[in-house]
Amino acid sequence: MTPARRAVIEAVERRKGRFTVVEIFDGARRSHPALGLATTYRTIELLRRSGAVHPLGEATYVRCRPEHHHHLVCTKCGGVEETDLCAAPSDAELERRHGFHAASHELDIYGVCARCAA
Repeated sequence: MTPARRAVIEAVERRKGRFTVVEIFDGARRSHPALGLATTYRTIELLRRSGAVHPLGEATYVRCRPEHHHHLVCTKCGGVEETDLCAAPSDAELERRHGFHAASHELDIYGVCARCAA
C-alpha cells in the first residue's frame, strides 16, 4: 500500500460519524502533505466497493462495520448511528410476492436522534 493511500485510510479510521472526501483529504494531508485529491477520491471509492464506507447521499460517507446493519441519520446534528434492526422483507417474502431474488439491500433512515429531540 502506498503511503498516500495509507494516510487516507488512517484519516477515515479517525473519523466518527459522517464525513466528506474533502474532510478526509484535509486530515490526511497533515501526515502526507503531497497527497492529491484524486488519490483521496480513488481510495474512498475502493473503500466503498469493499464495504468499509457507505455513501449517505451524494457527498458524504460513513465508516461501516462488515456485519449486516443499517444507518440512522440525524437531520439536525448530522450524527449517524448503526442499527441491527432491519425492516426489509425476507428473501422468501420477496420471492413469493414478486418472484424477486434479492442479492443485498441498503437502508438509511433519516430523522431526529434522541439527543436532538430532547
